[in-house]
Amino acid sequence: MKKDAINSQKDLKIILENKNEIITKAKYGPSKETRIPLYLEEDLSFFVATIIGDGHLKKNKLQITIELSDLNLLLYIRKICESTFNRRFNINSIKIREGRKQMYVLIMDSKAIYNLLKEVFEIPPGKKSHIVGVPTHIKNSEDKIKLSFLKGIMATEGGKRCRGYGLSTASKQLWEDLTDLFNNAGIPLSKDKWTHKTYKKVYYGLSFRKEHMERLKWGCRSGQTGDV
Repeated sequence: MKKDAINSQKDLKIILENKNEIITKAKYGPSKETRIPLYLEEDLSFFVATIIGDGHLKKNKLQITIELSDLNLLLYIRKICESTFNRRFNINSIKIREGRKQMYVLIMDSKAIYNLLKEVFEIPPGKKSHIVGVPTHIKNSEDKIKLSFLKGIMATEGGKRCRGYGLSTASKQLWEDLTDLFNNAGIPLSKDKWTHKTYKKVYYGLSFRKEHMERLKWGCRSGQTGDV
């Protein structure tokens, strides 16, 4: 990952580099320094999974957003940004639509993080739900990194399913990639797929027994844990 991470920052000014990280900022004009790790960490893997699950890289500007109804999870993701990138971003509430839950959005204005997600972790800008997959660097990582990725996916996309837990996705590639990660973690799966009657699109499902969910809960260093 090290070479790819450095290459993703070629349009920025590298002001510090050591074996574990680089610090970058814009070449011109005012900007904030951003830490870019050169090796996969568990928090980074979790963060990438949440962006794949519920995040969005805008097409028309170098901005990443993630919208969730779970404010505690969004605060946890922001804390990861602080420890991983040395950046603190704002969380805003979204005007409640009738009959809907209160939603919150974390807005990340950072070319450095945007480039890392796009070029290193293969997250496409714009609509991605049908084409996204597990990033190659995650698939080739050690077991604890893969498990952290699964925690991030379940935190954003997971829920109760088929008398257990699981998720559904519009991406066949993500379905297949996650199957490999769950198998690697020793979590037996049931798989299914169906065609949405209205949208005429195929969706893909994964489910597993509820006793395996304990391994996939997210938690912060204070001991707080999150459920799906």
